[in-house]
Amino acid sequence: MIHQYNYDSQTIKESVLIGDGYRSTIGEEYRAVKFFIKPDWFELDTNKRQNMHEVVTRVGNSQIVLTEIWVREEVNDVYFTFTVENKLSRKSGYFITQNLANYTGELPMPNIQLLSENEQEIALGQFAQGPEEYFSFGINHEDADEIEHGFTVVASIYFGVQYDKD
Repeated sequence: MIHQYNYDSQTIKESVLIGDGYRSTIGEEYRAVKFFIKPDWFELDTNKRQNMHEVVTRVGNSQIVLTEIWVREEVNDVYFTFTVENKLSRKSGYFITQNLANYTGELPMPNIQLLSENEQEIALGQFAQGPEEYFSFGINHEDADEIEHGFTVVASIYFGVQYDKD
């Protein structure tokens, strides 16, 4: 009799984080991940939600994906939403996560830095994490001219996890 196992990335990630059949090394501090948001991915002259699936960077077996941009007139900002998608091997790998199961240590404060094409800092408006691997931030309308040629995000919100199957 042949048994077939369905190991999806979420199941593997959960097993790694709780130590169920895996050895892992988890970074003690947030890892800074830097990526560029291209100007052709968004429009600033519409208030409709702009849904997309733009991979902005890859880290190990993870990729950070820009999923939505929304010019929110009621709060006077441009709001960007991202998630992490993992393609994990059952045997070993490396991924990033915002969520650590059974973590008992003190979590550092997350940090998002935004830089214009000239490497000038752009003021961060609202910031949110969750649910799951999502994070979002807003840029105030008065700073929107600083992003019209694209901008860089430095996100220090992820733990790096190296794992191997027992």
